[in-house]
Amino acid sequence: MKKIISTLIITLLMTTLLFGCGRKNTDENLAMENLPLDEVTSPAPEDIEIHEYADFAPQEIEQVVDDQYDIPDTNPHPLKIVFLGETNLDAHRNETGIAYLVGEGCDATVYNLSISGSTVAAHGDPNCEIAHKLNQKSLVGVSKILAGKADAGPIGCTRASAIMSDLNMEEIDYIVIMYCAQDFLKGVALDGPGNKCCGGIDTFAGALREAIENLKKVAPRADIILVSPFFSWFFNEDNEFLGNSNDLSNGHAYLFEYAEKMSQVASEYKIVFANAYNDFGIGLKTLEHYLEDGIHLSDSGRKAFAEKLIEIILNHEMTFYN
Repeated sequence: MKKIISTLIITLLMTTLLFGCGRKNTDENLAMENLPLDEVTSPAPEDIEIHEYADFAPQEIEQVVDDQYDIPDTNPHPLKIVFLGETNLDAHRNETGIAYLVGEGCDATVYNLSISGSTVAAHGDPNCEIAHKLNQKSLVGVSKILAGKADAGPIGCTRASAIMSDLNMEEIDYIVIMYCAQDFLKGVALDGPGNKCCGGIDTFAGALREAIENLKKVAPRADIILVSPFFSWFFNEDNEFLGNSNDLSNGHAYLFEYAEKMSQVASEYKIVFANAYNDFGIGLKTLEHYLEDGIHLSDSGRKAFAEKLIEIILNHEMTFYN
């Protein structure tokens, strides 16, 4: 009998350690009238190209968001997670939002610095004004503010501004970067030199690289998670269907190519890449369930994304503490 009781106690302790995330809890479809469309010349691949990096893709999730995770005694402090993104994160700051759900699932404090309508890239300026006054409604702009390279100023989101003003980035454990279709919709180039005055930060990949370097300097202990754009479909201002992200180009690339480029950049910096385009369950058969209008996640879509992110973070925590 003593052996049986001892075995049960050990099993319970192992379960507690296995699922602990450890560290504590708190706190458009846009009209495409200006989208430069190319004639479709080739179909999208069945799966986007994933560049090699250990522990890239999350495993199939087995937990649900409502599960409670015990805190391992070995964890030195509560998790602190920063979220950087656009409408899919900024527009839902209640209990249905991705940041909130991840905070609950990981028993973590979350800081949502997302700004609706923002892009990864800065907006290029042919008159070179961007060289002196950075467009801050972008990932690269916010990263410069966090790194002390740019003045906060009006960044388009008072909630993000207020959170940012009191944030100590040196204490952050994870930074989740999640930008979906905005760079595609605004015709941002995938990569390359960009405008001569911008140093490449007006391109998708150039801005990602600059932002990652800024964030690594200001948050040296943080693990960065890049979440790719997801499968989407697009309509014009008259609600006429234009195409989906596998067959519609913006003149520079297809949306799945932005996901591929993000994978490449993640490989360059050896950071985690979450392949939302292929692995988060959004496809032709699930669009109506996971999306509200083609590019914005529904309640079910946000919950699915939160579950995947919880999985990634918990797996990393288990690896770290083992």
